Amino acid sequence: MRILEIALLVFVTILPFVKRQSIKKIPKRYLITSICVLMVLHLSVEGWRWQMIPAYLLVLILGWCLYKEYSFFNGGWIRKTIRGIALVLLLLFSWVLPYILPVFNFPRPTGKYNIGSQYIHLKSTQDEIMTSDLGDKRELMIKAWYPAILDNEKTEPYLNEGDRVSFAIKHGLPITIFNYLDLVKTHTYIKPSVAMGKFPVLIFSHGSYSQASGYYALIEEIVSHGYIVLNINHTYESTGTLFPDGEIKLFNSEYDRKQNNQEMAEMAWNALQNYNKATTPEEQFKTVHNLILNYYGAELTERYSNDISLVIDELKKWNTSTFLAHHLDITKIGVFGHSQGGAAAGQALLDDDRLKAGINVDGMQWGKMIDTIMTKPFALISSEWDDSHPNLNIQAYHNGSSSDFYNAKILNSGHSSFMDIPLMINLPFINEAGTISPNKAYEVTTKTVLQFFDLYLLDKHSDLLELGNKYPELELTEKK
Repeated sequence: MRILEIALLVFVTILPFVKRQSIKKIPKRYLITSICVLMVLHLSVEGWRWQMIPAYLLVLILGWCLYKEYSFFNGGWIRKTIRGIALVLLLLFSWVLPYILPVFNFPRPTGKYNIGSQYIHLKSTQDEIMTSDLGDKRELMIKAWYPAILDNEKTEPYLNEGDRVSFAIKHGLPITIFNYLDLVKTHTYIKPSVAMGKFPVLIFSHGSYSQASGYYALIEEIVSHGYIVLNINHTYESTGTLFPDGEIKLFNSEYDRKQNNQEMAEMAWNALQNYNKATTPEEQFKTVHNLILNYYGAELTERYSNDISLVIDELKKWNTSTFLAHHLDITKIGVFGHSQGGAAAGQALLDDDRLKAGINVDGMQWGKMIDTIMTKPFALISSEWDDSHPNLNIQAYHNGSSSDFYNAKILNSGHSSFMDIPLMINLPFINEAGTISPNKAYEVTTKTVLQFFDLYLLDKHSDLLELGNKYPELELTEKK
């Protein structure tokens, strides 16, 4: 919570319990003036937000009581009890709502570059298979984050309209519920010029049915160290994609239901039951081989990988005729992603020779990786999964690699520790971010990502395994 919010809440929490005789010793105009000044300062400096509405209501009630010189707990015991319960409930909501849904701060980027962003609308000639309309072609929105030169540009608001509206629709919430995010300050500026020089390119792929650009904490830090990150919004796969004409294309739940159907559920159930009964690694592999190869996640992984290749197809053109012209080093292209996007990063390394290295951030590697040997530098960064969660990636990557392959685990983290969710929702049992500090999880993750790509795209000397000694939260090994 913000400083003036806390001050306001402390005031309205203490005041009702101060004895009437004590209050009478202070002229009421001083108390009323104090609470009015505090309220005005909060509204003008920090700005109002709906989470503070219970606190604002308490301010009005207590202000009226002060003006009328009326004791909040005046009357018989029944009246006092009712008012006491009402007060406790109001105070509970006054503290809990702004705490759970705070106006949060992103970690300050530590690199030497400022950060800018612009959107690119990619129109392909490939048929769109996720709609029933004949003639539909696959279209993507790409958010380009890049090292920038500033000239009085403003920072962009956190999450665009497509991300906000679609996230609200996903959870059945009022569309205006995320307006308070306008109060969140990012470190990304709106359409500044690209900094001088050429920069290596990292393509980022988000998780399925998630906010495509809900990864500011990670991406801002990476870009500040001299990378251009092309953040794909996989149309119909994210919560929503905002196009230049204002249309928002939402997650295609109908297509998802048809493909991720009862047959898929039974396949997963039977395979996992047999997996849990298996007594040797060889038996475990046999029980899940077909599942990893043919489960619906494998189709998603292929489709995401295809989108990544569509972006790479455009890089030469973008390097001559867009705001990124002459700033893309297309000889140094890496890929990383989270969850389903992480699986896509691994798949894309197999599918596209133009990619040099990649990182899967906490994604289950569905698809043909299980029958393949990785031949490029690769890292798997995982959260600390619960023991009841079967680690099928052991089977998916069982063939290993002919190149460098790293296995990293961030202790006490959860699946959303790599997203902005832990900052947005300040309750670990809801945000699925484990018990690790969100900022510590971001720090460890970005250090690992940066040192990996510095080594394999920029040929900078780096001993990745030393990070495990630097951060007790990180278990990092190299798989031979």
